[in-house]
Amino acid sequence: MASGLKRRTRWSALAGLAVIAVPLWAKLSLGVRFPDIVLENVSPGMVLNLRQAKGMPYVVINQSDFPVDVVVDVELPGPQHIDPKEGYEAAPKKEWVQVVPNRFRLGAGDIGTAEVILSVPNDPALVGKHYQINLHARSLGTGQLALAVNHYIRFSVGSMGPGALAKEKNRVAVGKLDLDMTPTLRLDKVPLGKSIALDALGGTLKITNRGDDPVKLKFASNRVIASLREPGWTDPPHPEWLSMKPAVVKVKPNQVKPVKLFLNIPDAPENRGQKFQFLITAELADLGIPLQYYTRVYVTTE
Repeated sequence: MASGLKRRTRWSALAGLAVIAVPLWAKLSLGVRFPDIVLENVSPGMVLNLRQAKGMPYVVINQSDFPVDVVVDVELPGPQHIDPKEGYEAAPKKEWVQVVPNRFRLGAGDIGTAEVILSVPNDPALVGKHYQINLHARSLGTGQLALAVNHYIRFSVGSMGPGALAKEKNRVAVGKLDLDMTPTLRLDKVPLGKSIALDALGGTLKITNRGDDPVKLKFASNRVIASLREPGWTDPPHPEWLSMKPAVVKVKPNQVKPVKLFLNIPDAPENRGQKFQFLITAELADLGIPLQYYTRVYVTTE
């Protein structure tokens, strides 16, 4: 009796070892072929097979050395899953997307295909909304070594997508700009070793906004761009010797606004009798594309 118990115990232990040993030598891998889905101007009430829209079905590939069961879940993005991309929100219901079929039994190297159907309710209130729904393919019965592959469906109802809308907004905003920064400043015999308000030396910078919208500008003193460098003038070792207060200024429509400049060049022998050229940049802080205005400040020191 005891010997039989020992044999059963030994076989149980060996069986357990066999289950654990499989992942150590066998390849376990799952792949999905499916394009990034970004749809614009999806009409309310539309039912769309994404294979027809993008030219290929949802393809699951068992790249393992043994059979696996795979299920494809439709999930809404959020705290328990992957968050939606910026500009998108979770769709009201995950049932707007169906995967047919959504379960596969795949042998080693086998491929399974499915259709992905998007159905948007016929509700005019959805127009202008940007939604995301996630597809989550996962293996079953592989324990802690379970595999998962994520893909995303993003669609805009009756509208361009967030990226296209942002570009269009920037295009319109740039077209409406009517802004300048004047004048080029020239200051002679500037004393060293102390902070100087340049308006006391006749150096006043003005921003003129002739447009119909307010603009917000972020100012900085930067190294001179080669194309703006004046022969005979040198770059200051530290552009921050020239500063603006405040560094961010909002200019209302049809307003001229002065910007206060301060200069503080250390009193050192190498800074005496110099001809420094500073470059002031004003960057539009609220625009989605980089856009800068420039003006130069020429300073000769005592």
